[in-house]
Amino acid sequence: MKNNDHYFNIIEPSTNLRNSVIHAIKMEETKKAVYNIVFNSIISLVSISVAVVYMINIIKDAYKSGLSEYLSLIFSDGTSLISYWQTYVLSVVESLPIIQITVVVASMGILVWSLNTIMEKLPNTKLSSYNA
Repeated sequence: MKNNDHYFNIIEPSTNLRNSVIHAIKMEETKKAVYNIVFNSIISLVSISVAVVYMINIIKDAYKSGLSEYLSLIFSDGTSLISYWQTYVLSVVESLPIIQITVVVASMGILVWSLNTIMEKLPNTKLSSYNA
């Protein structure tokens, strides 16, 4: 049998190889965190702008549909409102811009989610040296 000792000669890595690998990993994690923060910031800005535009449309549609007149009946004629409350509630619900309200609520949910993601990724952008 041949002598196969040369296969088991282990070459020792340089002393700073471990530190350079860990530094490269930290830099890659930082880069991913920064990209994630930028992406979620763009999502936040878009969701804020969508919410503002649709809130303006909700207010315009509420005045067009006569929702303010329905709501003013609460303060003017409460006794007849009690006797016809089912019709009144259906009229108010029918005059609400439900789809636009849903879009505003969804965009606010997306805003909260993206801001939460930004706050989670923010500590990952700080470079910390690895001391082991």
